[in-house]
Amino acid sequence: MVQWVAVAAMTGALAWFAAVATADAQACPTPGTVSHPCSGSCAKIMAPTVSGAKGQTVNIPLEFDQGPNDGQDGQGFDEVAAIALTLGVPGSGGTAPLSFDCTSGNLNPDAVTVDPGIANDFTVVIENAQCTNRNRCLCADTTAGQTVDNFVNVVVYGPKNLPAQGPVNIPKLPASGNIATLKMRIAQDAPASIPLHVFSALDQTKPTFAANLSIGDPAACDVSANAQTGNSNVTFVDGVVNVGGGCVGDCNGSGDVQINELVIGVNIALGIQDISVCRAFDANGNGSVEINELVLGVNNALNGCPT
Repeated sequence: MVQWVAVAAMTGALAWFAAVATADAQACPTPGTVSHPCSGSCAKIMAPTVSGAKGQTVNIPLEFDQGPNDGQDGQGFDEVAAIALTLGVPGSGGTAPLSFDCTSGNLNPDAVTVDPGIANDFTVVIENAQCTNRNRCLCADTTAGQTVDNFVNVVVYGPKNLPAQGPVNIPKLPASGNIATLKMRIAQDAPASIPLHVFSALDQTKPTFAANLSIGDPAACDVSANAQTGNSNVTFVDGVVNVGGGCVGDCNGSGDVQINELVIGVNIALGIQDISVCRAFDANGNGSVEINELVLGVNNALNGCPT
């Protein structure tokens, strides 16, 4: 089992680990290797079951529960202070049924909403948002041959602001609640249901660049597994996105198409506005708005969206 900070492989998490190691200087026991599912009470990571329409966005909240009291003050899976995980569709493929809206290679500002309960003390990072030094990521430039990932690498760590000097007080996550909500768009060619799966060492296969789930405590120790039994210290609850047909031209997901939305569609077709303003006009998912898609939008405005 690779330590969770190494799995995260990002500047923020590494800086966190270095600061904690310097401030705490507490030796960690040898981390366990995950070879069996959780047996009994453990920490928990939960993906939701939600519904959305093709071409529209859907909110995907990620929930975490601490494990039961293990009798070790300041340590253990009952006092988790950091998480590294990959959420995605099992396996790998050429298309992504879920994707973030991006602008100039960056996630849109509303793509990730950190839960108010941890926003002041924790940082949430999407590690594979950009394609720096890689040819696939979440904000890929498909015109340059890059591929959109069908998984999301998430890292949570605190404190949000490290002191310039002196001891570092590492906060632990709340006993239960949401970590963050991912706002993702459902592809026009998405299947009727999209599985949401948290990858772990128990998975025989996973996408390239995806990580096994790891958790760390305030002592900066990897507590992902029981070192004696090899059991995971985390229970996983998979989710699913149930997909409806969608409505071409319904930019705001209101269930109908308004005149201002038709104007947006025309502007996109003419190159005046970007497709990111209203992907609901891109019925075939090719990144542009064609005449037949404008016609579909007009028909939906006149006759109502298909049920």
